[in-house]
Amino acid sequence: MAINLHTDVTGAPFVEVFIDELVPEAASVTVYRLAGGREFQVRGAVKAPTGGAFTRIDFEVPFNAPVTYRAELFDAAGESLGFTDSATTTILCEDTWMHNPLNPSGAVKVTLLDTAIKKVSRPVPGEVSYPLGRRVGVMLSEPRRGLSGGVFDVLSSTLEDADKVQDLIGSYARSLVPVICVRVGSKNPTRVSMPLFLGVLDINEEDVSVRYGGQATVQRIEGDEVDPPIPGLFIPLLTAADINVSFATAGALNSAHLLALDVNRRYDLAGAAG
Repeated sequence: MAINLHTDVTGAPFVEVFIDELVPEAASVTVYRLAGGREFQVRGAVKAPTGGAFTRIDFEVPFNAPVTYRAELFDAAGESLGFTDSATTTILCEDTWMHNPLNPSGAVKVTLLDTAIKKVSRPVPGEVSYPLGRRVGVMLSEPRRGLSGGVFDVLSSTLEDADKVQDLIGSYARSLVPVICVRVGSKNPTRVSMPLFLGVLDINEEDVSVRYGGQATVQRIEGDEVDPPIPGLFIPLLTAADINVSFATAGALNSAHLLALDVNRRYDLAGAAG
């Protein structure tokens, strides 16, 4: 298994998980990412079909911490064939990036203000009950929750950047699940889980200079930590249309690539079709 860094897909740092030697019996694979003591299935790599090799981009890889990948192989009947060897990498990044898990092409680099995530709360829901005849109470509680009421104050210096932040949870033209994947860079160290999936129902915009003819605004992103959308759901960035507009003829495509797998890995062409 190989882990390759990419920044040419949407501008944000992502990694490609590439497995070029699978046992002949392997019909599908599930890739797992382990980081910060938590294990996630990689989006788009859940019981994903394979033909001897496999490639997928992980858009949710956290920054500045060791990340380990491994894949479980399955035969045509869905029975496990075991796991591949693990591969570990660390993606160094100073900047903070946000994107909607189901719209990675909308990833936006953000500038966090000093007021961002100054308070970190992970409460335990419960109450103290006083049964009849008891002098002291009995604690009735549930499991501790993740981040509650997290606030990320983002400075947008242009109206275009402000629109990109607002579009993280949808727009007039597009409906999206209101979940934002937050990957904090080294310039803004925080005590929150990485990656952080934040359920956001509204992004309040506060004017800084628009009323005076400028473009600066503050986007106040507030929400609770949630599970990401089902990892089997994903939007492929590289499509057949991207390939078709990038090569005039099938002959030109074939002469530039030795294998069909090489075509599937041309992530630099993602979005070429517009």
